[in-house]
Amino acid sequence: MNGSYGSTISTLFSRAEEAYTIIEEMIVTLTLVPGEILTEQALCERLDMGRTPIREALLRLKQDYLLSVLPRQGIFIQPIDTTTALEALDVRQHVEGLLIRRASQLASDSQRQEFLRMADQAEKALKSADNVAFSQIDKRFNERVCEAARHAVAAKTIMPLHAVSRRIGFFLSQFADLGLADTGPPHVEIMRAIAEADADTALTSLGVLHRRTREQTLAIEREGLLDRANK
Repeated sequence: MNGSYGSTISTLFSRAEEAYTIIEEMIVTLTLVPGEILTEQALCERLDMGRTPIREALLRLKQDYLLSVLPRQGIFIQPIDTTTALEALDVRQHVEGLLIRRASQLASDSQRQEFLRMADQAEKALKSADNVAFSQIDKRFNERVCEAARHAVAAKTIMPLHAVSRRIGFFLSQFADLGLADTGPPHVEIMRAIAEADADTALTSLGVLHRRTREQTLAIEREGLLDRANK
């Protein structure tokens, strides 16, 4: 009985995690359009999943500033908001350096090899202008940094903020003459620096990434680009 109950809980958790990953990517890559309203049932049918994992995923995505649940209306995909993106970057600038430094110092040999593989994959995505692939690699990179850094509080603080920045980056790469050409290379440099246990280079590249991300985010509003994404 206990074993069966534990297996059921584990299955529900894995399905919720799967639902979260799929819906988050749909929001980040603008498959679910900013400003769109859809129903929970529509998501269940689209993902071929039950209500329980979908609801668990939606709760997490709400905490990630990506959607709201409107009573009697449905699920509202948050518009791209430069104020939220800049506030997220403010927090990232305080916390991300800690994680990057610790990952550079504490990563295992196998983790360093994975960072090298991700750097190669990211470079390939940049060369082929595969924005979806780069976004997926960036998400995995953020997760691996948190794992290698071994700082649960910092990881819990930072992870909900990455999707906000990734959606901004994807939007810029798709709809403007801005994006991965500027912010992609620093990502690759950080990956390689962590793999080489070079914390100073990783932090220097992180500073470049944050500065360019801020400049691009400010340019979105200044150049009136939001009308291309927000309904």
